[in-house]
Amino acid sequence: MTAIQISATIASRRDSLTLVALPNSAYLARAYSAATIRGWGLVDEEFVDNARSVVSELVTNAIEAAGLSEKQPKLSALLAGESLIRLVLEVPADIDALVIEVWDAHPHAPEPRGEVAFDSLSGRGLALVDALAASWGYRFPKDAPPPWTKVVYALMPLP
Repeated sequence: MTAIQISATIASRRDSLTLVALPNSAYLARAYSAATIRGWGLVDEEFVDNARSVVSELVTNAIEAAGLSEKQPKLSALLAGESLIRLVLEVPADIDALVIEVWDAHPHAPEPRGEVAFDSLSGRGLALVDALAASWGYRFPKDAPPPWTKVVYALMPLP
């Protein structure tokens, strides 16, 4: 019988989901991210809830940027490549953090709205991301695969 030594090194984990920019896509992204993160063995409920909230806000912003947040978008808009959103979750081997990326085709940088009216139903997303993530930002990768032109990301330290 031979003894086998198992390395405790955490390998990089990465998974992605492509969605059409519909209002219910944020719900699907939340469910997918929670299941994926838990599947990786990250079961701290506060961490999972915070990650799910960050995913929800970033995907919602991408949906709004695509202009498909109305209840009945036109079929031609749904069939266009610009209606796609790509969610990427990654725990790189070299850092103890979850990296959340949301790719979209909108060519403009996301901007926090500043002061939002108390009774407003929107406008707090990036403030929430800023409060829950260690850092967040965006970039316009030159080698981004079509149709995506922009990626908004958040970094969340592992529990």
